[in-house]
Amino acid sequence: MPRPQRHRKRPLRIETLEHRRVLAAGLPLGTTAHDTAEFMLGSVTVTPIFLESDSSVTNQSQNWTEAEIDEVLAKITEGVNWWSDALDQLDTVHSLEFIIDDTYARNPVEIGYEPIDRVSNDYNKYVGDFLDFANIDSSLQIDDGMFEFNNQQRELHGTDWAFSLFIADSSDDADGFFENGGAFRGAFAFAGGLYVVSPSTRPVTTFTHELGHIFWAFDEYAGGADYDDTRGYYDSPNSNAVVNPTRVGDQEISIMASFDLLVAAYSAQTSPASTFALIGWQDSDGDGVFDVLDVPLNLQGSGGFNAETSQFQFNGSASVGTLPNRNSSGRQSDITLNEVSRLEVSIDNGNWMTIAEPNAYTAAFDLAVDVPANFSTIALRVIDAETGITSDVWNATSTTPLLPPSAPLRGYAFLDTDDDSNRVSGEPLLPEVTINVTAADGSALPSGDYDAADVPLNSNLVPVDGITITGRLIAFDANVQARTMPLINNQPLFHVFDPQLQVWTANLSNRVSVEATFDEPTSYVEVDVVGMKSGGASYARIEAYDAAGNMLDRATTDVRNDLDGKLSFGEKKTLRLRDASGLIASVSVFGHADSTIGMSAIRTGVSSVWTTDSHGGFVLSDLPPGEYQLNAIAEQVTFGFAPITVNTAAGEPIKLAASLVDSPRHNALLVFDVNEDEEVTAVDALQVINDLNTFGSRTLTRAEILGNKIDVTNDGVVTALDALRVINYLNLLDNLSVPTSEPLAGDGAPNETDTELTSQTVEEDFTGIDEVLSAPIKWVAPSDENTDGEENVLDFLS
Repeated sequence: MPRPQRHRKRPLRIETLEHRRVLAAGLPLGTTAHDTAEFMLGSVTVTPIFLESDSSVTNQSQNWTEAEIDEVLAKITEGVNWWSDALDQLDTVHSLEFIIDDTYARNPVEIGYEPIDRVSNDYNKYVGDFLDFANIDSSLQIDDGMFEFNNQQRELHGTDWAFSLFIADSSDDADGFFENGGAFRGAFAFAGGLYVVSPSTRPVTTFTHELGHIFWAFDEYAGGADYDDTRGYYDSPNSNAVVNPTRVGDQEISIMASFDLLVAAYSAQTSPASTFALIGWQDSDGDGVFDVLDVPLNLQGSGGFNAETSQFQFNGSASVGTLPNRNSSGRQSDITLNEVSRLEVSIDNGNWMTIAEPNAYTAAFDLAVDVPANFSTIALRVIDAETGITSDVWNATSTTPLLPPSAPLRGYAFLDTDDDSNRVSGEPLLPEVTINVTAADGSALPSGDYDAADVPLNSNLVPVDGITITGRLIAFDANVQARTMPLINNQPLFHVFDPQLQVWTANLSNRVSVEATFDEPTSYVEVDVVGMKSGGASYARIEAYDAAGNMLDRATTDVRNDLDGKLSFGEKKTLRLRDASGLIASVSVFGHADSTIGMSAIRTGVSSVWTTDSHGGFVLSDLPPGEYQLNAIAEQVTFGFAPITVNTAAGEPIKLAASLVDSPRHNALLVFDVNEDEEVTAVDALQVINDLNTFGSRTLTRAEILGNKIDVTNDGVVTALDALRVINYLNLLDNLSVPTSEPLAGDGAPNETDTELTSQTVEEDFTGIDEVLSAPIKWVAPSDENTDGEENVLDFLS
């Protein structure tokens, strides 16, 4: 039935509503103000609105009494609680609670009409009057106004959902029905969390039946929906419709069917699986958790055992997951009631113990857990207390950092001091190791980057990096250009040409969207979006499809980091999509829930550069199945890795074992020859000293691997010891009268008593070298042609 423009009149005066309960923590994750009854689980605010004529428009024929009010409220209570009892019959983990706000029942709302004496289509008049009565924004149409009221009610009572019932007093009416000539004579409902309209004398089964509609159930009797009509969170078909040529056997008893079958279902507190699926009650795997909430939680982070403190340190985050909402009649908001209730730990496969209780949709952790010094394994997970749904279990040992079990390419980096490719206690894990990922043959991973700021403005777009961008307007394609947006600092955004309005628009919505198709399917896509609703909030959404048009993944403005998911005008965010099989062939970008957003860039392909975490662990996510080459580079320049080839099918953690290598700033051929002129003179010491005066003592970084060989000790660190080794060597040569051009080599370890020299003559002819190396420094002046920096040397030594 079409909903006409809301009828307006001077607001009626009423007393202020009493706040009966403190507002709860928040709405279900992913909901907008229009998502007030998407699946029938959790808690529901029910607001009966009893209508009383004041004879200002038509004569009054009915008059509520206290007894009548009590009787109707009892029927409504019994009707809604039937659904709670029916849920209990299914033996699931779920609960369902109804809270009835009787404010507008105990004090009926006065209107100018007697509803039962009019046709049912006149509902819009008294619903509009009630919205005035409740002080709802007068610019809103009836449906939007009722969504606003219901949303306020669920916020007031701290419930997950809310709907209303408009009850026309029919206690003194001849037949208890609306007048002939309207679309309905008895009760009717507007699905998806809006409201029911009903005569007061309808039986309790009527209120039970209409509540099914509120949560998307269809009529199953003759004249109702067809057997292949679909809606609800799973977009389920109305398979129990009275006429279904595909059904084997008779129509089942159902609360949504005709009278006899409805009464039988009411008595048995049951309905068919297809009916329950429409309201969200579907358990595909039979584990007692309905599909809508049977979605794993997400756990991320890094952790490792600290042997010095006998503590396991963990730093990470967790969030809930959502099932894509496929409701063809709703807004398709992806919603969950699940929470990150607890972070739990298990040591050596023992009982799970709670170490944190965030009770929120997202959580951050930074903690240390006391563990036995001789423990073998430790496991972490997060759990939703209501359903028992958990995240993947992340595992660690005393020698391996925390890693997820399911990621195909995961592992850790460590210094392999005994060269056996396995980490043992005492071998340090290596954070901040850069891992460069290529294809197995060494070629770069495929990627693409299409940015509105990088293409010619006001020109039709051409493919970039294998990405083709097209505009979509419901039934046809449209051109796209990059154009500046003056209201957002002239930021370039993709604009779609609207042939109906003959304008270029950056406002992407349910009507106007952008589609990006890829020459080669990919496993990862990210899109930069911006809010475009001036003075209001926007929700951005992207959806990924395979080549056959099947939806693979969906993301709505990152609710994991921003719980309400809203974008203010000009606010920028990045949305991401993933497919482990690498089948993403196209992406659709648009505004969700009747809002508008803009798009500035799209990127495909996974990163080719990764970094180990603070405990040396890493997870290479979003890589499609296959072989890859890993080239690891430690920040410590004396730690070296050999390239390795890995396969996503291997399953076992990857061990990146670093070995000790020569420092790039060490002269392995002539240890003390810092300037590489094949001689050892005071200038070599001067080179080290001047470097220390300029840059100070430090660990060498990858950014400074080129230059003089100042790392005399070959440990990746530049200190005064490097200069001292050169000076002591010069003192030794002076005492022995050995030519300074004699090739010398050594391991360069920072040990002042080290005596190893490769000059066989020195080793054989001189004893007591330890005493010489530890003796007071004797300065050897530079030659006449090498006097630069002498003052700096003397200053340093003083």
